Amino acid sequence: MVYYSHPDKRLIDHLKEVRQISIEKIDEEYKLAYEVAAYCHDFGKYTTYFQEHLKGRRTGDLSNHGFISAIFAAYVALKVFGDSYKVLPLMIYNCVLHHHGNLKNPSADLPCSIKDISFQDYDLLEKIDIAEKQIDDIRKNRRIVEEDLRGIGYEDYFNEFLDETCIRDILKRLKRIEVVLQRIKSEEYYFAHQLLYSALISADKLGASNTIIPDEMCPDYGFINEARKRKFKGSTDEIGLVRQEIFEKIQQALEESFDKSSVFSITSPTGTGKTYAGFFAALKLRQLLGNERKIIYALPFTSIIEQNYDRLYELFETIGDFKAHNSRYIIKHHNLANVQYKDEQTDYTLSQAEMLIENWTSGVVVTTFVQLLETLIGSRNRMLKKFINLRGAIVLLDEVQAIDIKYFPLVDFIFKKSCEFLDMKIIMMTATKPIFLAEAKELLTDNKKYFEVFNRTKIIPKLEKMTLDGFLEEFKHSLENKSYLVVCNTIKQSLYVYESLKGLAKKVFYLSTNILPVHRRQRINEVKEKLENGEKIILVSTQVVEAGVDLDFDVIIRDIGPIDSIIQCAGRCNRNGKREIGKVYVYNLTDDDGKSFGKYIYGSTILQITRDIIKDKGEIHEKEYYSLVNDYFHSVQQNKSKDISEKLINSIISLNFSENESPVSSFSLISSNPNYIDVLFILDDVSQKVYEQYCCMLKEKDFLKKRELYLNIKNEFRDYTLSLPEKFSSLFIRENGLFIMNGNIQQGLYDQTSGFKRVDNDTFLCF
Repeated sequence: MVYYSHPDKRLIDHLKEVRQISIEKIDEEYKLAYEVAAYCHDFGKYTTYFQEHLKGRRTGDLSNHGFISAIFAAYVALKVFGDSYKVLPLMIYNCVLHHHGNLKNPSADLPCSIKDISFQDYDLLEKIDIAEKQIDDIRKNRRIVEEDLRGIGYEDYFNEFLDETCIRDILKRLKRIEVVLQRIKSEEYYFAHQLLYSALISADKLGASNTIIPDEMCPDYGFINEARKRKFKGSTDEIGLVRQEIFEKIQQALEESFDKSSVFSITSPTGTGKTYAGFFAALKLRQLLGNERKIIYALPFTSIIEQNYDRLYELFETIGDFKAHNSRYIIKHHNLANVQYKDEQTDYTLSQAEMLIENWTSGVVVTTFVQLLETLIGSRNRMLKKFINLRGAIVLLDEVQAIDIKYFPLVDFIFKKSCEFLDMKIIMMTATKPIFLAEAKELLTDNKKYFEVFNRTKIIPKLEKMTLDGFLEEFKHSLENKSYLVVCNTIKQSLYVYESLKGLAKKVFYLSTNILPVHRRQRINEVKEKLENGEKIILVSTQVVEAGVDLDFDVIIRDIGPIDSIIQCAGRCNRNGKREIGKVYVYNLTDDDGKSFGKYIYGSTILQITRDIIKDKGEIHEKEYYSLVNDYFHSVQQNKSKDISEKLINSIISLNFSENESPVSSFSLISSNPNYIDVLFILDDVSQKVYEQYCCMLKEKDFLKKRELYLNIKNEFRDYTLSLPEKFSSLFIRENGLFIMNGNIQQGLYDQTSGFKRVDNDTFLCF
């Protein structure tokens, strides 16, 4: 009999390749532990039940292989390490047990007591019963399995396991270790556990899918820097000269201090070329440390990712073999990115490409804070595949102030410990003093003088409460021959302003998440083109315009919000400093009940802090933004509770993935909207075809084929999807598991200029 792990793949070959794929990524201290996990993780597939399951025959729970594999792994680990060696047997047990699902606490599948397994452990008793039947089944083919395991030197462990195994005794020994673990509490154990788990699940999936793993590539610093110089040759305007000066100072400072810290900061005003200065600092650091490290460039918003990725990609195109191996050099990873892994040597399926991208298999990865932080702090199988590839990485953090301030202590903790236990290096770019990692080595030590140089905009507070009608009357009377950006806090508010202004002589545009992504992109491009051609238009928007959208207006009006958001808005005004000082007006707009629209989004505390800081200032020039934002963050940190960060830190050091208060699994950078629904809008031939392909996908029984079909339509599907309040659900058709708006039948529900026609006075905001 030949045992298979997957159709057409021998089980013993799979165990060997899982070890081989990740073993070199593991610290020397944990290599043996990883080997045990890799060689044992699919042991439960040595049953006739699983082999029948592979052929499509039903064998019920007896074909499940996770628990029995984890028991065998724990048995071997206890033999190798004993009961108390750095809790490795317990870690190995937990990693193998959950290698096909999300992580749970080590205690979740252990007895309640170290003394005995009782009726309280009902679920565990059921699993033990099934495992004992599986062991009896394996005994029937003992010699064949023994011959397989002889190839990895595990035949003695196997025979001893069959002869002397008492599953209950193994579980009780693991329980004793778990009790000790709860007393010790150590972040070192967390990082060791996550590395072992990540190495196992990533190798398991890569091996199972027969994915050829390409060598990662990274550009030579000297070569790519010459390309940068050619790109900006002749840039002799004042801002261009300042950017070059800042760039050179950062590179020089890094050469002098690269071995003096693991954390560096670049503090510089918006618009001073931090994208290139930061990336080349990471590339220079890589060169200084031996040219073997991956660079991970993390940003808060997908729009900035696309923008910065394109800038880097343009430089990379000067590399001779880049066209043939571009994904080995650089990839982007976020939920809206196309699933493509391009390499001339291998034609990857979409599923294989997705796997390589999700594993961050490239020399340079441009990604989101969500992907980075929910990997460092997480329990989800899908996210944790790439944890192993954070080891030794150079992480570039851009716009860190976008992270929710309640998580600052948590982020500070996880990055410091990542430098300690993963040998990570961090370069943090910001327009304010570092708001966490305060001990970072600053690479632009005389940065304050550059804040004095720039005087492109000024903030003008107008904080007396004003109704929308009052504001609109004032706005219409004060219009000049200038371009205007009006940023509202809620969609209801923005739609009212847009409808009230669109009859003006000026061309008026609308932008928010009330518009489908496909139309949003078109709108941004249209507005950008008109601004570049000098047209004096008006754009009414929500905060979506703050997220790295590269637009340049003469005047900005921003309904009151956090100071960092106001300054983000100011970055859309007079960006290159070639016009007179741009004015950024901050209003306090209210609904008919006198409630500030900002309170619906930010609450009272944040708005009060903003008011207190700017209320007595007549005008605030750009050179003052540096201290303004620092005052704001200092005030917010004093008012914000640190409870959630402290609870999550405690969960990390306790390996609390799934239970009790604030487990690791509860961490998320993005707040979910439980009362929202996703609606597919069928408006044209493209969306109609996408829906038809979706229906075909549902009929496909084969999982891999279904996944390929999904990846084929994923982005276009999202292009025509809006997230809307659940109260509107009755307006839509429900079929094939989706809410649908069919434009041929439900005319009038969507307008391409302003989006979904809201029939109720809601105040919801989608960022």
